Amino acid sequence: MPNNNALEPIEHQRLRLLFRQAHAASIVASLSAVACTAVFLGAAPGPASLVWLGAVLLVTALRFQLFRRFFRADIRRHPEQHWLRRHGWTAALAGIAWGSIPLISLQGADSYVLQLQTLIPGFVLMAAITSYGVYFSQYLVLWASTGFTTISARLYTSGLEGSPEALLFALFLPALALTAKRYADSLVASTAAKYRSEQLVQQLTATNDELHRHNATLARQQDLIEQEEALAKHVFRQLILGGDHKLAGIHCWNQSMGSLSGDLTQTARGPSGQAYVFLGDFTGHGLPAALGALPASSVFLAMAAKGLPVQCIAAELNKKLRQLLPVGYFCCAVLVELSADRRTVHLWNGGLPPILVQRRGAAAYEEVASNSVPLGVLDEQEFEAHAYRLSLHQGDLLYAYTDGLTEAENIEGQMWGIARLQGLLMDRGLAAPKLPALIEAVMEHVNLAPPSDDISVVEIEATPAANSAADAA
Repeated sequence: MPNNNALEPIEHQRLRLLFRQAHAASIVASLSAVACTAVFLGAAPGPASLVWLGAVLLVTALRFQLFRRFFRADIRRHPEQHWLRRHGWTAALAGIAWGSIPLISLQGADSYVLQLQTLIPGFVLMAAITSYGVYFSQYLVLWASTGFTTISARLYTSGLEGSPEALLFALFLPALALTAKRYADSLVASTAAKYRSEQLVQQLTATNDELHRHNATLARQQDLIEQEEALAKHVFRQLILGGDHKLAGIHCWNQSMGSLSGDLTQTARGPSGQAYVFLGDFTGHGLPAALGALPASSVFLAMAAKGLPVQCIAAELNKKLRQLLPVGYFCCAVLVELSADRRTVHLWNGGLPPILVQRRGAAAYEEVASNSVPLGVLDEQEFEAHAYRLSLHQGDLLYAYTDGLTEAENIEGQMWGIARLQGLLMDRGLAAPKLPALIEAVMEHVNLAPPSDDISVVEIEATPAANSAADAA
C-alpha cells in the first residue's frame, strides 16, 4: 500500500515554488503593463503602445496556460527539465516583450517618460529576482533576453545618442545577476534545510506512531499478565489457607520477594493428632516458582491427612515434581512430623539449610543437615527419603528456614548471616516463641533495601497444646 504521507521530493517542491511565484509575478506584470501603457498613451498617443501591450498580454496568456497545465498535471509524470524548458521559453518571450519598450515611439514626450523606457526593464529584472530565485538558470534566461533586447532596442531607436543609457543599463546587469545568484543560493539552502526538517519531523512522527503502537501492545500484554498474576495469587492464597494454621506451638513467617512467593509453608493435622509441616523453596521467583506449589501442596495435604510417615511423603513429592517440573526446576524442602505429645519428631531435609534444634538450658544447638537432594531432581530409585528421628523435651525449640533468611541484605549489601541468627536464637533473655523477635531483627537489618529473596521460617515449640505460650497469648 503506498504511503500517502510520503514527503514530496525536494525537486518537486522547488518546481512548485517557482511556478507559484512566477504565476503571482505574471499577474503583477500584466497590471504593470497596463499602467505603463496608460502613461505612454498620455505622453504620446499612438498605436505603438497598444501593440506593445498586446504583445505583453499575449506572452502572459501563454505563461498562464503553462501554469494552468502545470498545476493540474501530476508533475511526477515528467522529469524536472521538462517543466523548466517550457518555463524558460515563456520567460525568454517575457524578457523580449519587456525589453522591447524602447521601440515604442514617444516623440514629443517629456524626458522622464523617455528614461522610463530604459528603467522599466531594469525594474522588471529587479522584481523578478524574488520570483525566479529558486532556479537561477531561469532568472538568467529572463535576464539575458531582457538585457539584450533592451540594449539592442535603445541603440536601434536612438543610435549613438542612446549609447550612454545602453551602457549604464549594461553596467547594471552584472549587479542584478550577482544579487540574483546570492538570493538563489540562500533560497536553495533554506529550501533544502526546510526539506531536511520536514524529513526529520516525518521520521519522528513515524517513530512516535510506532512507539504508540508498541505501547498499546505492551499495555495489553501487561493487562493479560496482571490478570494471570491475580489468578495465580488467588490460587496460591488458597493453597496457603488449605492447611491447618491453628496448630499449637507451630509458628510460620513468609516474606515474599515479589507479588508471588517461591516459598511454600504448609501445616496439617494428622488423624492421630500429630502435626505435619512442609517448608519448600522452589527454583526461581514469582510465577514460575509459585506454579510448583500446586502439586506439592495437594500431595502433602492428602498424605498428611492419612497420617503417612515423612519418608513416604518425601518420596511421593519427589515423584510428582519429577514428573511435572521441567529440567532445571526443583524444590529444596524440609518435612516435619511432630507427635501429638510433642515428644517425638521425624525430620527430612532435602537441600535447605540445617534444621536448628535448641535444647532447653543447652549452651549450643543441634543441627540436622540436609541428607538428600532437593525434590524433583532424581528418579524414585535414586532418591534418598530417609528421615531422622529425634526426641524432644518440654521447652525445646526447633527452627527450619530457607536461605533467604541468612542472605537478606541491607542497603549496603551486607547479609544478615548465620552469626546473627545464632546469636538471636541463643539469647536466653528471649522467651518462646522467638519468631516475633526474629522478624523484627531481620526487618530492622534490611530496612529500606529491596528484598533479594523470599524468606520463610518455621518455629516449633516442644510444648503440649494446653501449655503453649503462643495459644495463651
